[in-house]
Amino acid sequence: MKKILLMSVIALLSTRAFAQERQENFNLLLKDDWQMQSVVTAPAAATDISKEKFYTQGWYKVSVPSTILAGLLANHVYNFDPFMGRNLEKLADPKLDKPWWFRKEFTLPAAENGKNVILRLHGINYKANVWFNGVKIADSTKVKGPYRIIDLDLTKNINYSGTNTLAIEVLRPFTPNKRDGDLAIDYADWIPYPQDYNGGIINNVEVKTYSKVGVKFPLVTTDFDLPSLAIAHLTVDAQVTNYTNKPQDAVINGRINENISFEKKVHLLPNESKNVNFSPLEFKQLNIKDPSIWWPWQYGKPNLNRIEVSAVVNKKLSNSVSENFGIRQFTSRIIDNNQSREFIVNGKPIMLRGAAWSPDIFQRRSPERQEQEIRLVRDMNMNIVRSEGKMEDDNFYDLCDKYGLMVMNGWMCCGTWQHPEKWDAAERKVAMASDSSVMYWLRNKASLFVWLNGSDMPPTDTSVERDYLKIEKQLKWPNPLLATANEGKSKVSGYSGVKMAGPYEWVPPIYWETDVAKKYGGTYSFATEISPGPSIPPYESLVKFIPKDSLNVTSAAWNYHCGTGSFGTTKVFTKALYNRYGETASIKNYAAKAQAQNYEAHRAMMEAYGLNKYQTATGVVQWMLSNPWPGIIWHTYDYYLYPAGTYFGMKKAMEPLHVLYSYKTNEVAVINSYLKTFTGLKVKVDVYNLDGTSKFSKTVTAEINADASKRIFALPAITGLSDTYLLRLELSDKSGKTQSINWYWLSKKGDDLNWKKSNWFTTPQSAYADYSALQSLPKTKLVVSQTGTAEGDSTSCAVTIKNTGSAVAFFVHLRALKGQGGDDILPVIFSDNYISLASGESRVIKCTYSTKNADGTAPYFLTSAWNLDIAASSGDCGFEDGLPKE
Repeated sequence: MKKILLMSVIALLSTRAFAQERQENFNLLLKDDWQMQSVVTAPAAATDISKEKFYTQGWYKVSVPSTILAGLLANHVYNFDPFMGRNLEKLADPKLDKPWWFRKEFTLPAAENGKNVILRLHGINYKANVWFNGVKIADSTKVKGPYRIIDLDLTKNINYSGTNTLAIEVLRPFTPNKRDGDLAIDYADWIPYPQDYNGGIINNVEVKTYSKVGVKFPLVTTDFDLPSLAIAHLTVDAQVTNYTNKPQDAVINGRINENISFEKKVHLLPNESKNVNFSPLEFKQLNIKDPSIWWPWQYGKPNLNRIEVSAVVNKKLSNSVSENFGIRQFTSRIIDNNQSREFIVNGKPIMLRGAAWSPDIFQRRSPERQEQEIRLVRDMNMNIVRSEGKMEDDNFYDLCDKYGLMVMNGWMCCGTWQHPEKWDAAERKVAMASDSSVMYWLRNKASLFVWLNGSDMPPTDTSVERDYLKIEKQLKWPNPLLATANEGKSKVSGYSGVKMAGPYEWVPPIYWETDVAKKYGGTYSFATEISPGPSIPPYESLVKFIPKDSLNVTSAAWNYHCGTGSFGTTKVFTKALYNRYGETASIKNYAAKAQAQNYEAHRAMMEAYGLNKYQTATGVVQWMLSNPWPGIIWHTYDYYLYPAGTYFGMKKAMEPLHVLYSYKTNEVAVINSYLKTFTGLKVKVDVYNLDGTSKFSKTVTAEINADASKRIFALPAITGLSDTYLLRLELSDKSGKTQSINWYWLSKKGDDLNWKKSNWFTTPQSAYADYSALQSLPKTKLVVSQTGTAEGDSTSCAVTIKNTGSAVAFFVHLRALKGQGGDDILPVIFSDNYISLASGESRVIKCTYSTKNADGTAPYFLTSAWNLDIAASSGDCGFEDGLPKE
């Protein structure tokens, strides 16, 4: 009988094997058909609101998760775009400071009759009173903190055969950006705060049922006999809970994939919760030969396996949980005299290059958009995203698992979370419960490779870090732990081996290789947040959130869409732009020039870190990946998913096999991010004056080791150069296939930095390069043609662009529009963009997008360049000036 029972359980679980998401035999996700209203508008008694017959005329219909403002926006309460200009300020409403009700009615299937019923809250911001069927089941001292997973027992009050009513009275957080505020979501100096401070329900609400005993939070940890990966020694853990007031015996069954099974009997005291462990020493079948290993995408395939755990009580299935996991092992080590931490995956060091993630300002989550953004991350050749205290949902982490992206996560700066010395006993309880919840939640995610117990500094109360570490050890967090994202030394755990010494503001390309004192953003250590500051969106995006009468770089609306505090303007960037590229009177001209300055600055940062990898540099995280709302600073693509100069500069820099120029040493070098050696490479170098004449050309052969960088040769002194000149680099493999083409615009007058006046966010310039001659490049003409195919929901086009003029076609930009005169098709993946073409040179740019995003139109490709002779150009596509006239 026992064998028959186990086979039936296995059959039940295996039908869901390898689904992407977590699955359970019963899990009622309370997502749709919620009602939301302010207590000011609905002053009725909670006992009435939480009963079935309550009259909800005039309440707002919402889906959960939802903040208060997200719910109001979804119901079109406001007749304006909150992102346009300073409209966000208009959302201010005294009712936002008062509690809001979130009310939901639901029924249970008949099959769940008589079971223990548990309500799981996973993200109340900030605190709440919870009422169920007219009874208060938890108050705001218990339900407090957005990162806590809180289980509430509904069994005594459940209506198994009829309608149940859940009413959650939510009170928003107050001053999370202050030292003595609430331990909630803090945006620091990124953006203006939404007026509800993200008050609401920001993650899932679920109802679960158990037959006396439940199992949850499975964990599979891996140990290899490194350097060999032939055998993976797996350890399985899970939390088991007795939901009754009597002792219970249960059988905990485990299953990995379709061929590995194991089980263990457990005895639980009344209401006891404890860990159950399956070790490879006790269960020999957990020593897996030839395992299917999870790798970061650049190192291999992100293979996922499936763990299924179930609890059986009295030969009856109580519950089962199944989810994906990765067979992988993350470790780290300190190098370079405590200055650098090197991360190691499956025994191999990895150079980390990526950017910092931020969710929508109103915490609105779309699975479709999440996947769109993760694809953009991959397209830029990044291998890491960092989330500083802005936890996402399961779908986000599942996508990172699937796409082989590593995730750095941890607690946030800069307000209440950063000042535990100010916490009272209640806030400390929230912090520790939050740490425990996050460990349980994220510990089995294949993509999670490190956790930070502090951000801008180690916890200022050493007892807090000690308590965090105790929790993390007890809950078997399987990855490295750091005290801080900065270079400080923890009194508890020592040096972090990472840094966050700036910059966050504009600096020129030469900056990254010339911080020889190792004080700031130079290419050493692991820079957990760093950036050349502003990333000006293209004109097509600017007009979506800056009113036309405010489209200038000094307007209040412009500055409102910068950061706050030290980052409330683009003055430093604009001064550099005017000195380097020439002054401008039109916003179109400014935005076009800004793409070149965005491109060169961000490319240089990523190239410099790649060039010095494993020497003094081990990683770099661009601050940031995306803006939580339409912004002018700190992003690689804008809020509308438009990939512009910053995006393609970074994509170019992080090509897996890449040729580059060192601004400091005048050398040509190659970066290899593959785990294989290349021989027979050819590096071709060409230097052009602005009139298109060739001033230097050289081709050399080279080889490079796996996952390495190599300096090839230094450019000689070249006579007869124009004040601004162009450098073209091309790298091809031994079969003749081009792997990288990389253009630089250079000046005989260089950028100089005043290091003595450096501060934590920038280093001022004492002299500027001069690229103003690019405005008067000789005109050239392009011939453009394109072919396209549609397959399923995807459309792919190949656009061929040829320069038929005598001058170099500079900064050629391709856009895919929804028909002639239409908006840009977004999101879109271009194989390359903002390219330059020598005389007679031809390039094919591949363009891919989801067909539905074209709104039923054929793509119209619009091509521009800084020096395009529109009248003399021809082809299947349209043309426009890339550098509009003043």
